[in-house]
Amino acid sequence: MNKLKKWGVLSLVLLLAVSLVYGCAAKYPAPREEAPGRDTGWDYGQEDDWYEEDGFLEEEYEAIAPDSSSPLPAGKLERKFIQDGELSLRSSDIKKTYESLVALTEKLGGRIVSYEQLAEGDREWISLYVAVPFGKLDDFMAVTADEVTRVEQKTVTSEEVTESYYDTKTRIESTEELITHYRTLLTKADTIEDTLRVQSRIDELTLELESLKGRLKLLDSLTLESRIEIMIRQETDTTVTKPEVTWKTLKWEDVGYLMKSAVQKVGIGIVLGVQYFLVFLVYALPFVVLLLLILVTIWLVRRRKKKRQAKKMASAPPPPAAPPEAYRHPVDPQDQGGNQD
Repeated sequence: MNKLKKWGVLSLVLLLAVSLVYGCAAKYPAPREEAPGRDTGWDYGQEDDWYEEDGFLEEEYEAIAPDSSSPLPAGKLERKFIQDGELSLRSSDIKKTYESLVALTEKLGGRIVSYEQLAEGDREWISLYVAVPFGKLDDFMAVTADEVTRVEQKTVTSEEVTESYYDTKTRIESTEELITHYRTLLTKADTIEDTLRVQSRIDELTLELESLKGRLKLLDSLTLESRIEIMIRQETDTTVTKPEVTWKTLKWEDVGYLMKSAVQKVGIGIVLGVQYFLVFLVYALPFVVLLLLILVTIWLVRRRKKKRQAKKMASAPPPPAAPPEAYRHPVDPQDQGGNQD
C-alpha cells in the first residue's frame, strides 16, 4: 500500500510539472517565422544598434510591401480593356481589297503591323495585322472593303485587365520604395557582410522592378490599341467575280463567259458526283462484303448438293431390262378370229 501511495504522489508531481511547462510555453510564444518569399537579405538582430535607431520594424515593412489582395477603389480608376478582332475575307481582287483596308486604317489613325502575300498555283492570299486606336475597332469592323465578295469570319474579343493593370502599378511603386529604403540601410552598414546582404537584396528588387515595368508597358500597348488579324483570299467562284450580265446587254464575250461557266459547273458537278459515289462505296463496303459472303456460301452449298446427287446417281444400279413381248404389237382379237375363219 505504501508503494502505491508513493507512486501516486510521484505521478501527481510529474503531472504538475508538465502543466507548468505548457503554461510557460503558452505565455511566451516562440518567435514568428518569416513568411516564404519575404527574405529581407538582412539579419535584423537586437545587437544591431543602428537598426533600432532606423526604426524599420516588421510593421513598416508590411506597410510598404506589395499587397495584391487589396481591392481596387470603385469609381476612381479608368477601366482597362484589351480588344482584338479577326477578319477572313474573299475578294475578287485581293490587291484592291488590301489597299482599301490600308486606307481605312490610316483614316482611323492606325498603322500596319505586319503584311505578307503568298501564292500557291492559282491561289493567292494576303495575311496582315493592323492596329487602330482603342475605341475604333467597331468602326473598322463595320466597313466592307473594296472588291470583297464574302465575309467568311468576323470576330471581336474583349478582356478586362483593370485589376491586373493597377496591381502592377502598385507593385512598381512599392518596389521602388523598398529599393530606396534598402539604399538607406546600405549607407548605415558597418561590415562587408552587411553591405553584401543589402546590395544583394537591392539587386533582386531591381530585377523585379524591371520585370514589372515591362509588364506595365505591355499592358499599356495592348490597351491603347486594338489589333485586327486579317486574311484576304482570292475568290474561286468565277460567277461571283464576273460583273453581272443582263440579256439586254448580252455580247459575244458574255456568251463565251456564260458557256465557259456552264461547262465548269457541269464538270464540277460530275466530279462531285463521282466523289460522293466513292464515299458511298466506302460506307457500303462492309455490307457489300457481307452480301458477297452470303452469295458465295449459297453457291458452294448448292454446288456440293449437286455433286452429291450426281455421285449418288452414278453409283445406283441400272433398271431391269423390259421383256421382248412388251415391244410387240398387240393382236386384235377380231383379226385373230378372221384368220381362223
